Amino acid sequence: MRLPLVAFLLTLFVLAPGALAVEPDMDTVRCTAVRDSAQCVSRSDCWYDAANGKGCLNGPRPDENACQVHGSQSICDASTLNCAWSASDNKCVSKAN
Repeated sequence: MRLPLVAFLLTLFVLAPGALAVEPDMDTVRCTAVRDSAQCVSRSDCWYDAANGKGCLNGPRPDENACQVHGSQSICDASTLNCAWSASDNKCVSKAN
C-alpha cells in the first residue's frame, strides 16, 4: 500500500514545477523563437521576413524604400515620408536631398 502512495507523491513532486512554469517574458526571448508576426514586429530588435518566408529575424529591418508602398500619386504626394511621385517610372520614390 505504501509503494503506490510513494510513487504517486514522487510523480507529483517531479511534475509540479513544470505545471507552475510561467511563460517567459517576451523581452528575453530571441527573435528567432517568436512565431507570431505581430509579436515580432512589435519588438524594436526584430523584424519579420514574410517575403522570403524566414519568419522573425534578429536585428533592425534592412533598409528599404518606405515610399514604394504608396501605389497612387495622391497618396505619395500627401505622404509624410519625404516621398515624390515619379511620372517617368510611374511609382512613388524618395525625394533626393
